[in-house]
Amino acid sequence: MPRPRAALAAAALLLAACAGTLTAPHSGAPGAARDLAAPAPPPWTLPAGELATQSLFRVSYDGPEGEGSFRLTLLLDDAERYQARAVDPLGRALWTLDAAAGRGLWIDHRNRLTCRLDGRFDVAAARLVPVPLRALPGLLLGRVPAAPTGEVERRGDHLAWRDDDGRRWTARLGAGGEVAAWTFWLRGDPVVWWQGSDGGESLLSDRRRGTQLRWHRVLREALPAPPEAVAAPAGYAEVECSQAYGE
Repeated sequence: MPRPRAALAAAALLLAACAGTLTAPHSGAPGAARDLAAPAPPPWTLPAGELATQSLFRVSYDGPEGEGSFRLTLLLDDAERYQARAVDPLGRALWTLDAAAGRGLWIDHRNRLTCRLDGRFDVAAARLVPVPLRALPGLLLGRVPAAPTGEVERRGDHLAWRDDDGRRWTARLGAGGEVAAWTFWLRGDPVVWWQGSDGGESLLSDRRRGTQLRWHRVLREALPAPPEAVAAPAGYAEVECSQAYGE
């Protein structure tokens, strides 16, 4: 059984919900559902075929706070609107995230807390590199969670660029243009990296925290309707997201 705080810490970069009747995902690279004859989208954008879908993921983690597993489903309406929930192996709610237009409501069901996100996913429990709120679905679906500002350097299948905060990112593309791996650099050192496998598994490692996440998508189908907005449950305390899980 995962420790509640460890489960929240690991889950915070990934999004989930258990809703609807799901079918098997399309084959191919993680997060890719596109016409093979069409040009690959930029590594930091969502493929059009992923919009208006819901996907179930199985996730495992290992880090200083413990290890465990949980289930995730992403309800992705479009690049600006998604909703997610995470549940433990027994189906008990861990957290809910409702996001639209770069803003979101985070609900921690275990600790009965809520917080409001604006622009960035900065819940302290995440313990991994903060990313724009809009980028979280892409992270789960095997995309790079940071778009470039300015020129992108390319050497063969390797790309390098800086985001709008001046942070350096690199990526390696597969034969079909899909993202095979990416790395986030800090002061010249690789600190967070992701890589996919031919079997559809994703591995995310944070060198600074000694944390690893593994996940794979097991089910996928069309989203029947945009998710309805959720509200903070009665009796939950509202806190600042960046301070909610401080040491």
